[in-house]
Amino acid sequence: MTLRTVRPLNLIVAVLVLGASLMLIGKSRAGSIASISQSQMPGADAQLLWKYITKDNPYKSWKTFPNQPTRYVHVAENPHGDWVAVYLNGEAYDSISYTSSPFQMKYGSILVKENYSLLKGDPINQPPLNSVPVAPTSLTVMYKIKGYQRTPKDDEWFWVMYGCNNGQCDGSVATISDQPFVNEQIPQSKDTFAFFQGEVEAGKPWLCLECHQRANLSNDFSYGDYVWKLKAFAPK
Repeated sequence: MTLRTVRPLNLIVAVLVLGASLMLIGKSRAGSIASISQSQMPGADAQLLWKYITKDNPYKSWKTFPNQPTRYVHVAENPHGDWVAVYLNGEAYDSISYTSSPFQMKYGSILVKENYSLLKGDPINQPPLNSVPVAPTSLTVMYKIKGYQRTPKDDEWFWVMYGCNNGQCDGSVATISDQPFVNEQIPQSKDTFAFFQGEVEAGKPWLCLECHQRANLSNDFSYGDYVWKLKAFAPK
């Protein structure tokens, strides 16, 4: 082998080694950034979660459901309201925009739903709204946390309903007491929501699970993994 052939080979080897080294460094940095981002997420704590969605990463700046034309949607959705506004953080939005098979929401996914006052009867069918003429009565949040289970293979969602007094939501955890929906009938049941009277709405409250466990499998009304689709009210 001549000197002329050895030098190009050495150069090629050097380039390949340098490229591999840069890739390893890049992966290391990406892993470091991911771990820092994960460590900045709150745990299963209602007050830490409130701080995160209102101060650290304000939910008002998040996206709505994909293909949703407006922020506020008319629904007939007990125990939420006649109008709702739903916000998804990056993990939740990506999970729904680019679905996996089987469908799973990413860890760290947070969905925040603003719930607005119930009216008597069904909501009026109107064009999409940019605002609603009523104040929020509660804020409901579902947050997927890796390992947050009561038993193995249980769901990994942390749930909170925050109360809003006179339209002001202050991070206080709601109980099922004087909410506007308390005397309304539970869907697919003969009972009213008074059945849950006194339940503290944080952690894995039965009110949330009883409804959302029916959305565990993907169908026309749900995405799967305990997440319902948002269905606008359609008059009969």
